[in-house]
Amino acid sequence: MNIAIIGAGMTGLAAGLRLSQNGNKVTVYEKENYLGGLVSSVRVGKEDLECFYHHIFTNDSDILALIDELGIKDRLNWYKPKNAIYIDNSIYPFTSPLDLLCFKPLSFISRIRMGIMVLSSKFIKDYSAFEIITAKEWIIRNSGLQVWEKIWGPLIKSKFDIDSDSISGTWIWNKLKLRGSSRGKNLNSEMLGYLDGSFNKTVEIMAERIIQSGGNIILNDEVTSIIKNENGSFDIISKDHKANYDKVLFTGSPNLLERLLKGSYDDYKGSLRRIRHKANICAILELSESLSPYYWITIAQDDLPFVLIIEHTNLVGLKEYDSHIVYLSRYLDISDPLYSASDEEIKDKFITGLKKVFPNLNQHIIKNITISRVPFAQPVITLGYSKIIPDIRTPVEGLFMASMSQIYPEDRGLNYAVGLGRKAANEIMGII
Repeated sequence: MNIAIIGAGMTGLAAGLRLSQNGNKVTVYEKENYLGGLVSSVRVGKEDLECFYHHIFTNDSDILALIDELGIKDRLNWYKPKNAIYIDNSIYPFTSPLDLLCFKPLSFISRIRMGIMVLSSKFIKDYSAFEIITAKEWIIRNSGLQVWEKIWGPLIKSKFDIDSDSISGTWIWNKLKLRGSSRGKNLNSEMLGYLDGSFNKTVEIMAERIIQSGGNIILNDEVTSIIKNENGSFDIISKDHKANYDKVLFTGSPNLLERLLKGSYDDYKGSLRRIRHKANICAILELSESLSPYYWITIAQDDLPFVLIIEHTNLVGLKEYDSHIVYLSRYLDISDPLYSASDEEIKDKFITGLKKVFPNLNQHIIKNITISRVPFAQPVITLGYSKIIPDIRTPVEGLFMASMSQIYPEDRGLNYAVGLGRKAANEIMGII
């Protein structure tokens, strides 16, 4: 088959690799002038670094299988993270169950209840009960009001802002399950994986193999229309091209597909509009000194402009970055004025917030700041979300969709992007 794939992120390229390996001719369209989507990278020192932070877990079978298949398993290293939480204007260690037991912002009873809730989530397999209860209701019921108000309420608000009270219990259950499962039998030892040269290396090799199989990758060429012809084929019209294909795989947000798909598909387009997303702003700080001993600092109060402080080099080491690397991340509605603010305005707000967490921060240690932003970073997981998820196989025969909104009940991540891409490829080829 002659197949068009719209989007050269991890999902699109994973699907393209599988399709091309099975004798199909693949053409991948990408509106940006680079590969990778959320896995795209910038050069820092002598190393590539993702614009948006990434790591993988020990049970991420799909991305691990891909790394093995691409012959770069020797680049993958495993690290033991040291995490913390910023709450009540103080930083507390927050890596192990012992840290939770010693966590003074919560009463002893609340610490115990929260620990039981986290531990038990690992063993819950059927998530249907979580679909009809909000995360707020479930957390209060299982851990008490203090745990919600001090910990989870601020965290979920920082992720979903104006939608935080309507987020499904499924989302928080899956977060707890994922982290618990990554620890295996040793609750005190979570291991995180990172690929030398960044995870963008997987993207580069997949693209090379698609081209070697006779495929084509077109960068800096935004698709503007998807048109279904009477003979069943599709015309793809982009900024610079018009071409005909047997089948099409769209890997962007459902909202974008609704705009690109031409024709009278009102019911389907209406269903796509029901999926909402949060945007993300991510800053990379290159520092001459380390900020803290922690890899991951979760922000559990709502008076800061970012929700995470991730000191990447505290996990993987300095390598050849020639700097200590810190990510600052903020989720928000695309309508929020901060999203459309200039890079300089965002930098000023982020540095001001960082000085609140680290009052002794000397601004002279900041060598460089890179700002990245993406409009569709996190699907809004509301009650009954499973009933509104679009299928990979759309009602338009021959048109398929694979986006992060469809990996439910799992959440975003490299592993699920790869798995979804392979699943979409199998759907296109009729492989069950």
